[in-house]
Amino acid sequence: MFILRKLVQDIRQHKDLIYYLTVSELKSNTARTYLGLLWWILDPVLYMLIFYLLVQVILQRGGEGYAVFLFVALIPLKWTTSCLVDGTKAIISNQRIIQQVYVPKIVFILSSLMVNTFKFAIGSVVMIIFIAASGIQLGPESLYYLLIVPVQLIVLLAGMIFLAHLGVYVRDIRNAIQYVARMLFFLSPVLYTMDQVPGKLASLLYLNPMTSLIVSYRSILLKQGEPLFIHLLVMALVSLILLYLALKLLFRYEKEYAKVI
Repeated sequence: MFILRKLVQDIRQHKDLIYYLTVSELKSNTARTYLGLLWWILDPVLYMLIFYLLVQVILQRGGEGYAVFLFVALIPLKWTTSCLVDGTKAIISNQRIIQQVYVPKIVFILSSLMVNTFKFAIGSVVMIIFIAASGIQLGPESLYYLLIVPVQLIVLLAGMIFLAHLGVYVRDIRNAIQYVARMLFFLSPVLYTMDQVPGKLASLLYLNPMTSLIVSYRSILLKQGEPLFIHLLVMALVSLILLYLALKLLFRYEKEYAKVI
């Protein structure tokens, strides 16, 4: 209960700072580019076009509707990889503030999560428009989107806290996570469907949380089906446990970070 109480207290007392850091980072991202906000729309589209060109045009694979098939997987995957990579520097990138005044470190992690979640929201809007433009009708099952996203959010927050802690002591962790992010792309059903994967290998791929998430997203958005409820429930429970452990680790060491960085 102490961990939960401290989390709620830190967020309540520093909600304005979280908002300021989030907005400041978003403005900084747009100020450094000529296209500004337009990049948040172009980024997922260009990301999808690269793989569509490779698989559909060059390799002549994929079949009808492959562009939408790719898009639905790439949006949540990019959210994941961006959060994990940014999580490694969530604390150390704010070392000036940390060395001058005490601020709960969860503030910086939540701010980084909010920045990437906002970009994910923009990408999701573009994705829905793209799906509709492709002639695919969204059914009431698409509302399960509001169930899957919070599960993924918990997974990301737990992972970001662990990585932010490691990032203080192991500066090379960011480079390592970038390679992990690339591996995550190929170990997730982005370019392929799970029925194309041999049975024994498929069960191993489901150990990757992105597999259940991507399959669930595609099911509700492209097939008017249901998400993998059991998988999501197990993922949520495990993530809550990991989140508790991550917060416990963060709260235990956060006053020592200033001495290290």
